[in-house]
Amino acid sequence: MLIFATKIERNINLLCTSMNIYRNIKELPNFKNAVITIGSFDGVHVGHQKILSRVKSLASEIDGESIVITFYPHPRKVIDPKESDVSLLNTLDEKLMLLDHFGIKNVVVVPFTFEFSRQDPREYIENFIISSFSPKYIVIGYDHRFGLNRSGHIDLLREYEKSAGFQVIEIYKQEIEEIAISSTKIRKALLEGNVEDANLFLKGFYLLTGKVIHGDKLGSKLGYPTANLQIAEKEKLIPKEGVYAVKIDVENITFEGMMYIGKRPTVTNQNVANIEINIFDFNQNIYDKIIQIHILKYLREDIKFENLDGLKTQLRKDEIEAIKVLEEINNNKKKDPLVSLVILNFNGLELLESYLPMLDYSSSKYEFNIVVIDNKSTDDSVAYIREWHPEIEIVELSKNYGFAEGYNKGLKDVITEYIVLLNSDVLVTENWLDPIIEAFEKNLSLGVAQPLILSQEEKNKFEYAGAAGGYLDILGYPFCRGRVFNSIETNIGQYNSDAEIFWASGAAMICRTKLFKALGGFDDAFLPIRRKLIFVGGQNWLDTKCML
Repeated sequence: MLIFATKIERNINLLCTSMNIYRNIKELPNFKNAVITIGSFDGVHVGHQKILSRVKSLASEIDGESIVITFYPHPRKVIDPKESDVSLLNTLDEKLMLLDHFGIKNVVVVPFTFEFSRQDPREYIENFIISSFSPKYIVIGYDHRFGLNRSGHIDLLREYEKSAGFQVIEIYKQEIEEIAISSTKIRKALLEGNVEDANLFLKGFYLLTGKVIHGDKLGSKLGYPTANLQIAEKEKLIPKEGVYAVKIDVENITFEGMMYIGKRPTVTNQNVANIEINIFDFNQNIYDKIIQIHILKYLREDIKFENLDGLKTQLRKDEIEAIKVLEEINNNKKKDPLVSLVILNFNGLELLESYLPMLDYSSSKYEFNIVVIDNKSTDDSVAYIREWHPEIEIVELSKNYGFAEGYNKGLKDVITEYIVLLNSDVLVTENWLDPIIEAFEKNLSLGVAQPLILSQEEKNKFEYAGAAGGYLDILGYPFCRGRVFNSIETNIGQYNSDAEIFWASGAAMICRTKLFKALGGFDDAFLPIRRKLIFVGGQNWLDTKCML
């Protein structure tokens, strides 16, 4: 057993550091503007993450608190104790750590008892939901059931909206079915050794958590000492028997290694599978410590060897293969996005269909993500994005806040270095962002910028609202480089130079995120940012244009 490593990294992913956890429903605080969701959230996979994102965005919008209500033990174990087919992707502690990682501020773990399950649905709503949480929003699936014999349903909850002062946000059938499909696919993939597919649905690595216990020291004799893992919850799904490349968290430090799951056919005939982890470059006693295993890739099936020498030879091959896999994964690890391209949308389905596809790959060589802030559209904008652009993050606001307040509320949880405010009818040129971001990176005094903006109707002329950057005259009247009153210039390269300007067009504006937030964002009653900022547009941006 080991704890000195040549390669270590701090584990910041799975530590419950900022989330409040409540296990006694009689001792809950008075939550402020509570936004709640209820469910098992087993796996906390991509389908669940969409619901969590909705809860977080609503809480941020109303300056409230995000709350996940979950149950322990699993309701199926209580309602039907003879039920043996309960296979969980998370232990409770794993679930709590993942919920913390995904930004939930409060989790209430309800002790699920037979008596709790016998509540009349109205009693459940009045004495549990309303009395304990006084929610402003309840985010649940269309088929959510609760109370005695699961007879409570979403329409019954809606009967209380007016009197209790909350709004039910329905997670529609397609999303609920996606969650069920994702859970089934994750379980199937893990049992087949297809870890990569399972991790795609999890949007992370499958996790095993357990205590290190004593074994028979055979690994040490073979030159591969192992930590024998004991899983506390028997319902936890254990992947297919075999050998895996893994990462291991020991006391908040991450190591690399390989893991064996199996019945050790070469040396024993046991009925229960062992879980043994060989941690590379590691040499300290960790008996009785809780460690976490992130499973990266399945390497091979369990094999019965003729003798221990054959097993030792194979372990050396496994080590070489695991190191190779770990290096590939580390080298290919996607970087956190530097830039968020943010589009404010209201009933803009046709524009999104036309312009979104152009943003995905052509905007920048830098890592970026795309965020659509939806101002309570009544068309199929959100459904279109979910179906055709699932990689895009959607922030759904509860009403139409307009331009300024819509951006302010929708940008609260954006944490990238830069934000790009982009109209949904903007046609960008390839890699248009790169010279702008490079200018920001080189000059820390730059706060906000815009590129040259041309008209789509007359492509050789500047666009009226933004042109090549804005000014104010002595009377406070706004005008642009490239446009004064209704006189719009033809672009002949006359503004291909850096210039300090007074305002930038919201049609295509780039800003440091911390600066935007420090200044309070947009004035809710007036579109421009509240103070004079530095804007640039430059000679290095000859091919940096947007067209409206």
